[in-house]
Amino acid sequence: MNRNCKKVIVILLLLSVMNSMWAKKASNQKTRTIVDQVGHTVVLPEKINRVVIASVWPLASVYCLTLGSKTLVGLDPAIISAAENSMLIKVVPNIGKISSSFSKNGTINAEELLKLHPDVVLYASGVMEDYEIATKAGIPAVGFSLSIKDYNAVETINSWVEQLGLVMGVDLSDSEYIKYGQKIEKLVADRLSGLQDSQRPECMFIHLYDNNTFTVPGLKSWADYWITASGGKNVATAYAGNSKVNAEQIASWNPKHIFIDNFNPLMPEDLYQSKVGNFNWNGIAAVSSSLVQKVPLGMYRWYVTCSDSPIMLLWMAKQNQPELFADIDLDTEIKTFYNKFYKLHLSDADVQSIYASSRAASGGIKQR
Repeated sequence: MNRNCKKVIVILLLLSVMNSMWAKKASNQKTRTIVDQVGHTVVLPEKINRVVIASVWPLASVYCLTLGSKTLVGLDPAIISAAENSMLIKVVPNIGKISSSFSKNGTINAEELLKLHPDVVLYASGVMEDYEIATKAGIPAVGFSLSIKDYNAVETINSWVEQLGLVMGVDLSDSEYIKYGQKIEKLVADRLSGLQDSQRPECMFIHLYDNNTFTVPGLKSWADYWITASGGKNVATAYAGNSKVNAEQIASWNPKHIFIDNFNPLMPEDLYQSKVGNFNWNGIAAVSSSLVQKVPLGMYRWYVTCSDSPIMLLWMAKQNQPELFADIDLDTEIKTFYNKFYKLHLSDADVQSIYASSRAASGGIKQR
């Protein structure tokens, strides 16, 4: 028997012993059952004390908002990367010390996961391998859907809050945070109710890019929700999800407003100076009008659903329909929001740092 075979056998034996210990511990606990957003029936310990957040990256901001951070024992490295470039580091200064060793390049290592003794693993519905690895290791896994509300970011995050309540055994369905999101949704929808199609500016999001192509979200995407819900018109509705397009296609769309999300290092000045895509951007309306904007980053990357989604909706509305939302002082709204829900007092400089999402914040990762 060679050395590698012996090593594999030792690892398997270790996992078996740890799994048996976990099963014995679990058998002595009272349990309860929930149905998660994937549709799985999950048996949980009556009391959850140790939580690992895996592939559902935006959930960490919501978790800390509603439940604090004391029960977090593991976070995917991408969550920590985002936190260290966001306001979440101010709320949870020790977030970088929470273990991330259980995950590498988006893949869970069962042996390292078991070392954290988690009561539950929280994962994204699009990463079912997390569910398979955790459950095979004897750990309950709860799925959070990224499309449960047709990419309505505000309603999705509210549903995540409610499911977190189910996981932790507390009722969060009537929380002030949920009510706030519903209030902002109604405010924006009411003001846009009489808007004509001709009054909606043509908009485009850039999600990823290389020298020749750009990944542009069409229908069934966060981008489509943000654009349409805020009074704009998505130029990429011929596509569904994220699609690669070339410069000629963008030129034919000629968007009046371009938004760059936080999952890539591209910045507005790169387009203004035609430094990307082997393409002269000066003929694009959004570029010539200086209407290329990097999406802000607060507690997490605002492009996807996160705890700041109600504020993102207001920000988008002010970009696409500035006259209809001219009376809203977004700086003040952000300060009030953070003070109320995070007990965090932001300075003017803090607010400006939220607007000024950096290249480094992308972390060189793909969207989750």
